Amino acid sequence: MVKFMRKKFLFSILAATALFSNLSLACFAYPERPEDWRVQYEIYYFPVRLISMITTVAWDVPTGAFVDGIKGTIGGTKMVARNLGNEDGPYELVAGGLTGGPVGMVSGAAYGLLHGFGYGMNHGFMGYASPHNGSHVSLFQGRGYVVPYDDNY
Repeated sequence: MVKFMRKKFLFSILAATALFSNLSLACFAYPERPEDWRVQYEIYYFPVRLISMITTVAWDVPTGAFVDGIKGTIGGTKMVARNLGNEDGPYELVAGGLTGGPVGMVSGAAYGLLHGFGYGMNHGFMGYASPHNGSHVSLFQGRGYVVPYDDNY
């Protein structure tokens, strides 16, 4: 019985020590950076920025072309139907879909290519000022995985 109580007491002391050390170790998670570390950080982080930019552009260009092509198709169809007199009329929508839809799709896709390329270049290289950036979910949202240098963490 005494051995069992000793083991129980020892286990509770070890559990309390582990809990206390886990809580106190969080204070040491972000050590102070020297003032001149920004230059080394940017030098070491440059390859990550390039890879992030390439993958973000590769994701955003086809995604932007597809999304803006769909928006252009809808917009072109509605514009032609509106100019024919009734934006929601079935005959006007068919005529708009045959004439304005393809033009809107091509122009929207061209805009999406340019917009996706610029967006991917900028946000893939520069990143977002978000502490939650860096996960694979951000990449699938077209955000890349670059976390900007933060002096105030």
